[in-house]
Amino acid sequence: MIVNKAIKIAVLDAVQRKYWADDEGHTDSQKFIDLLSPINPSASFDVFYVTEEEFPDSIDGYHGLLVTGSPSSVHDNDGWIGRLSDLIKRADQENKRIVASCFGHQLVAKIFGGEVSSNEAGWMIGNYMLEITRHFEWMPQTPETTGLYHFNQERVTRLPDDAQVFARSEEYPDFAYTLGDNFLCFQGHPEQPKRAMNKFLAATDMPNDQFEKAKRYIENGEPDSDIWGEWMMGFLVR
Repeated sequence: MIVNKAIKIAVLDAVQRKYWADDEGHTDSQKFIDLLSPINPSASFDVFYVTEEEFPDSIDGYHGLLVTGSPSSVHDNDGWIGRLSDLIKRADQENKRIVASCFGHQLVAKIFGGEVSSNEAGWMIGNYMLEITRHFEWMPQTPETTGLYHFNQERVTRLPDDAQVFARSEEYPDFAYTLGDNFLCFQGHPEQPKRAMNKFLAATDMPNDQFEKAKRYIENGEPDSDIWGEWMMGFLVR
């Protein structure tokens, strides 16, 4: 899938600077841009490092927002999380398209009445299969299952009332959802290459049994990042 539609996206990078070295300085925002740019060469992206208190002065000129993952919890009391929450609410009021991954997807759920809690199984790291339970017009490919990298130990345990789930697994019944017609949210990481997954694992302290499980699942085939990238861009340009 290649589209050519001139849209401008604000990428809200929620990874603190101290973690950038974990993947040789490759930022999550740039990884998302690298994933999405080939799908829509006419799209432009502005990056805001929200953990550094960088926020757009206005969102009037943006077609949509993309919220990345983060090592932080949505329950942390950091000021930037409050500012990001306010920005998401304002973008919703202005009917901007909003795509949110991992931390971002959890934050959207929390903002609009859902709940986020620790995952009962502990860390979920690696390539896990997902059942695609609903198909939308912005999905150019509509497989019944996809694989996608996970890296988290918290998850959405209750969705906002009007959310519609479209991807699930046994571990994550609410893995991906839409909210209204302008939110696309998912727990996984289509932006991360295997290199990054292994580096993040090496930098994360966890029990040995969970570490070994994560190593196995990182090697569990290739994730369908390209399909999820097409879905993201299809959602943003519609």
